[in-house]
Amino acid sequence: MLEPILSHNNKLHSFSATLRQYNALEYSSKLMSLLNKIYPKKDFAGYTKFDLHKVFNDLFIKYYRSEEVLKFKLFEKLEDKKNITGAFEIPVADSRVDFITINGRTTSYEIKSEFDNLSKLEKQVNDYSKAFEYNYVVLDIKHKKKAECIIPSYFGILTFRNDKIFQSRKASLNKNIQSKVQLSLLSKKELLRGFLTHNEQDILSSFEPKQINKIFKELLHIRYNKRWEFLLDNQESILPIDLQFFFKTNVNPHDIYYH
Repeated sequence: MLEPILSHNNKLHSFSATLRQYNALEYSSKLMSLLNKIYPKKDFAGYTKFDLHKVFNDLFIKYYRSEEVLKFKLFEKLEDKKNITGAFEIPVADSRVDFITINGRTTSYEIKSEFDNLSKLEKQVNDYSKAFEYNYVVLDIKHKKKAECIIPSYFGILTFRNDKIFQSRKASLNKNIQSKVQLSLLSKKELLRGFLTHNEQDILSSFEPKQINKIFKELLHIRYNKRWEFLLDNQESILPIDLQFFFKTNVNPHDIYYH
């Protein structure tokens, strides 16, 4: 692998800023232009488009352990992917959870990489507790002690260190779910499908919280299952840092990496 020179703080800052400009949809010319900022003496003219994407991927994985990398590491760690439905970036109340899984129960995962701060964590934890049965924070090891002072005891902790994710604390069942918040995450079409009405007040007065939670899980599964199956079917062709992009778009990886 090409080795970038990262000896000074200004170079580190420039390196990070360049990587943040990466986009799976960029043309080869833009990818080469960005890489030349990191490797000014390297000629990338002979590289295929996939080769250019691969260089970026390797740089992220080895040198820039950002949210994209932790999302891949979490995806990699998930057991029995075929029997769950996963989804990236789900709006919840006033927050947006990084990843969820549905497999008879809902589990949320909030990611804090070494480049993130914990200023919003208390608010995020509070929001996710209103919607999901089990909840985790996925933390770079540097955040662990501070996060433990913020998150409630029923939240689990997954710690990223030495390029792997380890379970530091197992999540327990969250008893703070609010049916009103769960309903707010569903579209009118989904409410009609699950409850035969899209009037939230009617649903709240006609259904018990356990019933709402059960239907909520079924509707999330229906919403995201096709995208998740696409990701699983094509994961061997997708570079790790592009997982979320392909989940969202379901574009043929060959059309992105080779055209």
